[in-house]
Amino acid sequence: MDATRRGLLIGGAALAPGLAPSSSFGAAETSVDPTAPPAIRAHLGVTENPFGPSPAARKAAAKAMEDLAYYGWELEPPLVKLIAQRDGLKPEQVGLCNGSLEALSLLSTAFSKAGPVVSAQPSYATPLLYAERQGAKLEWVPLAADQQIDLPALAERAKATSAGAVYVCNPNNPTGLLLDSDALRAFCIEVAKTRPVIVDEAYIEISPDPVRNSMMDLVRAGHDVIVARTFSKVYGLAALRVGFVAARPDRVRTLKSMIPTHKGRPGLAAAAACYGDPAYLAGAKTYLETCREKIYAICRANGLKYIPSYGTYVFVDCGKPNLAFQKTLAGLGVEVRVFDSPAHPTWIRVGTATPAELDVFAEVLPKALKA
Repeated sequence: MDATRRGLLIGGAALAPGLAPSSSFGAAETSVDPTAPPAIRAHLGVTENPFGPSPAARKAAAKAMEDLAYYGWELEPPLVKLIAQRDGLKPEQVGLCNGSLEALSLLSTAFSKAGPVVSAQPSYATPLLYAERQGAKLEWVPLAADQQIDLPALAERAKATSAGAVYVCNPNNPTGLLLDSDALRAFCIEVAKTRPVIVDEAYIEISPDPVRNSMMDLVRAGHDVIVARTFSKVYGLAALRVGFVAARPDRVRTLKSMIPTHKGRPGLAAAAACYGDPAYLAGAKTYLETCREKIYAICRANGLKYIPSYGTYVFVDCGKPNLAFQKTLAGLGVEVRVFDSPAHPTWIRVGTATPAELDVFAEVLPKALKA
């Protein structure tokens, strides 16, 4: 990791950039390891939003810091009430979590006891791999020829395997593609008759029509659909770890039964201050669209194919074996993400990051392609 952004950790302790480790760690008396790879200058393997939190969220988090000595449990009901009011839900249909990843992981694990979890591939696999480590069986369905999630194939696999749940990421990660809202809605209604459908909407706020593209209306109608949202991405609060699910009350109770701790006070305060803020969301959307356009331009300048995205990332065909290319880029100071998908052996995911980091990507990409 780049010491200027992330710091260095030696034995669990922070080490200032440029300082040599203490001899108590058995290290040589030098601050430079000639065999070490170069520092990462462009963190493009992540999907945070460098636009950052809204002014209201920053102010609320700072105010909450005054009471860090105390748990923030009393801030949870007001946030639940706010989310319920904004999305037309009952409070018992909203469950808070420490970032949506926590809920996605725990619910996938719980549902897998009734049968495998079915998902597209590639997609956001982190929560499903967590469930697999707890004993879940996973069923992967390749994307369709147009790189979209193949909803008919997902439904067929769910039925054939007596799936415990179906997971859909919309917009999908890493492709950034949005599903047709009517097609997804029909899919959810039908599949949810026999098993829960988890719809991960981590980036839905920056889609062209968030209300129409969201499956929140199906939750309101009582279908067994679980919508997962997070404040980590579009709202720029990744470090504060706040998310929620909207679902039937029994599904929310299941989630609550598996979460052992309260949420952090600054995160709860910040989330309440910014949820649904139209001015902030418009600014974040414009910023991210500008970053995506910059990635597109870099790809075009280097003759690379890419998929126009609605996420905080772009899926790019580098034309080379992706694991080797990822290593080449890392050697030049650029970090990107590679997904496990037999159908995409030459594709990498490039995060929107900051304009300065994208400048680094533009600088080193031609060198990597020639290596």
